Amino acid sequence: MHIYQPADPQPCFYCKKIEDYEDGYPIREGIFTAEHMVFRCPWHAKFKCSKCGKFHHFSWLYYCQKNKELICGSCNKPTLKPVKFWNKSYAYDFRCDQCESAHYDLLFLEYSGKHPWQLEDLEIVSNIEIQTPWKPCWKPLYSRKGNEISLEESLKPLDHISPIIKMRGGVIYHSELIPEEQVKDNETKDNWERDSSIWLDIYQEQTDNDEGDANRQLIIDPALWELLGEVKKLKVLDAGCGNGYLSRELSRRGAEVVGVDFSETFIKYCLQMESLEKLGSKFIQASLIDLKEIKDNSFDLVVSNIVMVDVSDFRKAFLEISRVLKPKGRFVWTNLHPVFGRLNSVGLKLPKDSPRNEEELYRVSDGYFESGGKLISWRQLEPLWSFDRTLSEYSTALKDAGFVIQEIVEPKPSNEVIQQNPRHLAFWANRFPLFIIYDCVKK
Repeated sequence: MHIYQPADPQPCFYCKKIEDYEDGYPIREGIFTAEHMVFRCPWHAKFKCSKCGKFHHFSWLYYCQKNKELICGSCNKPTLKPVKFWNKSYAYDFRCDQCESAHYDLLFLEYSGKHPWQLEDLEIVSNIEIQTPWKPCWKPLYSRKGNEISLEESLKPLDHISPIIKMRGGVIYHSELIPEEQVKDNETKDNWERDSSIWLDIYQEQTDNDEGDANRQLIIDPALWELLGEVKKLKVLDAGCGNGYLSRELSRRGAEVVGVDFSETFIKYCLQMESLEKLGSKFIQASLIDLKEIKDNSFDLVVSNIVMVDVSDFRKAFLEISRVLKPKGRFVWTNLHPVFGRLNSVGLKLPKDSPRNEEELYRVSDGYFESGGKLISWRQLEPLWSFDRTLSEYSTALKDAGFVIQEIVEPKPSNEVIQQNPRHLAFWANRFPLFIIYDCVKK
C-alpha cells in the first residue's frame, strides 16, 4: 500500500460505505491506496501483525486486549462467523492462542464498539505504516453483536451483475433467478408461442438469406457443420427447429430430416417454407420433453441449435432425445457458453457507445453456481424464460440419459472471417466464447 497525497482530499472507501448505515459516521480522508483508485483512512488501512511483522488488510487482523497485540489470519487461521452487520454477511472468527478467547476481525470490532481505538488502546498506532492521526473516533451508543444468520444465507453471493446489465440496457430482467422446477412447462411454451411471430420478424430484419442470424452464420454453424461431417442419407431430428433454417440446410445436404418445435407459429412457417422449396423435410409440433409421436430408436443423429437455454426441464429433454436415437446415434447440440454466454457475464466497455470492441476492457462473470430460470426480454420480444446451468449439471444429465460426451467445441471464427466482419466479431469473438457445442453419442 502506498501513502498518497492527492491535491483534492479523497474520502475513505470504507468510511463512505459505513456512513450509508450509520448516521453521522465521520468520513475520514483517504491517504492510503494500493490501486490509486480506492483510498483508505488509518482506520481502514493496513496494520502490522505482532507475530509475523507483516502488514495486512485491517479486516484480516484481530486484537487481543489481554496481550495488546494485533494478530493476522495468516498466523492464526480464522473460521467464518455468519452474522449480518452493515453490508456484510460474515465476520472472521479467531480463536486466540494467547488468551484462548474468541476474537473477531477489526471491521466487526468497529461495528461492535470494541475496536482498540474505541477502547482507547492506543498501542496499535505503532502498527500503522506511518504515524498519522487516527481520529475522529466513532463508536456505537452501545455494544452490539450483529444479527446471527444461517451459513447458507451468509454465503449467498451478492448480485453485482444485474445493476450493470440494467445500466447497459439490452436485456431486461422481469424476475429474479428461481429454481427451474418452479417454472411451468406450459408457461415456457405459451411465452414462446406469443413471441414466435416477433422472433420471425427479428430474424428477417437481421438476415436476407436462410442461414440463421449473424452469430449462427459466423460463429456457431461453421464449427457445427465441421463437427457433423457427412449427413447424407442420415435420419436427422432437428430438436427445437424454430424457423427451420437448419432443417432445410440438412435436407439440402441429403439428410432425411424431421424438425420439431413446440411453437405452432414456427411449425406453420416451416411448412410454408417447405411448400416453396420442397426439400422433403417434415415438421412436428411437440415439446422436447414429450416426443410421444416419435418412435424409439428412430434417428441416426439429433441436432439442437441454441435450444436448451429455453427448455425448462432439460433432463427430460435429454431422456427423450436418447429414446428416439438409435444405439450409437449422435446428439450434437449447441448452447450458450455456461460461463461467458450466460446473462450474468458482462463486459465493461469504455466508452460505452464505442463501435471498437477492443475498448471492452474485460468480461466478468459472477454467480456461476446459481442455476435456474429468469424471465427476460430483449429487443421487441415479450418476457421469455431463460435458464442458466453449470457444465456439471449438463454432463450429469447427459450421463443419466445414456450419453457419452465425445468432444466439446468452443467455436472461434477464423481471422479471415473476423476481418470481413469487424464490428460484429473483432476483439471479442477471439477473446472468449459465447457458445459451446457438445458432441455426444448414445451408449
